[in-house]
Amino acid sequence: MKQVKKINIQSTEYNNNLDFYTMLKLLIQCQLNDRQLINIQNVLISNSEKIANDTSLVKTLILDNTSIVRSNTGKYESLNYFLNTIESINSKMWCAFLDLAIDLLMVKDLILQESKVYAANEYKKELREISDQLSVEYDMSGLHLPYGQRVISSLLLFAFSDITRKSDFILSNSDQIVKNFSTKIKKLTKIYKLNVNNMFHILMDESMNQSIKSDAGSSYESRVSQMLSPIVEKLNGHSHDSKIPSVEYDNTFILNNKPCGVSAKRTLRERYKQNLEDVEKLDVDYMFVITLGIDLNEDKLNNILQKNGIYVVVSQEEYNARSFFNQNSKVISSADLEQSLKRIVL
Repeated sequence: MKQVKKINIQSTEYNNNLDFYTMLKLLIQCQLNDRQLINIQNVLISNSEKIANDTSLVKTLILDNTSIVRSNTGKYESLNYFLNTIESINSKMWCAFLDLAIDLLMVKDLILQESKVYAANEYKKELREISDQLSVEYDMSGLHLPYGQRVISSLLLFAFSDITRKSDFILSNSDQIVKNFSTKIKKLTKIYKLNVNNMFHILMDESMNQSIKSDAGSSYESRVSQMLSPIVEKLNGHSHDSKIPSVEYDNTFILNNKPCGVSAKRTLRERYKQNLEDVEKLDVDYMFVITLGIDLNEDKLNNILQKNGIYVVVSQEEYNARSFFNQNSKVISSADLEQSLKRIVL
């Protein structure tokens, strides 16, 4: 039986990496902007010998510098807490770690922005090839923007472990910044046994999660609106039925002088049991349930269509794949949306 080679981690290596990661996380919590971080670096460079001889000067030099933070602020308190880390770390190593951590935060923002631009450009190219926004293909392409940001950021991180590697960066200046940073990482890795790349992956993953959430793309409901807008005569947004207020419309529109309602849900789950009534009881003459159809089985479909004046629109892929869709005259393929609406609403 082949013997598994065990990993041997020395306590010094563990402690150095723990100290660096602790400093990095506490520095992030200070929420300093780029200018404030650069000013701290300048203080370190200008006073490295003084700090080496007297670590108590660190707080004075940094906290009394109003170009970094002002007293009686949240940032001041967070930075004051962060600076206590020098008490348990060798001052020379602490200064080197702080300098590297600041560079890391600056490069992190660079990679986030580069990743967004690159992934967004690729995403736009892909969408131009898909005309049906209600198709499963279009829906799945929506994942390519957030996933693409993750992929390209992961590829860009290789720059830190190989400064001779061909750059994936869009800007040539970005390439030089990262190569300079990579050289610094290699130097400190050799001296202090730092595993910066893995820590950076953790940091980037956390930042990427926040970025993706804040930059979330358009909803399924908005895609429905975009598809309907050039087809119908008058498109209105969310509203409630005046006769039965519990019935909600994601959209209402006029076509051939007939009022129509839309319930748009990417997946129906159990919501298909709600929000549906015979149209004779409603403000509209026709009701269209628009969904991808991926979780819509025959029983659910029959339950919906037992109501008068209700039609179901599903993605072209689901319509073509399942006979109980394409053999039902009240089910519409998203690819035929315009023609079907004009045929039905007379």
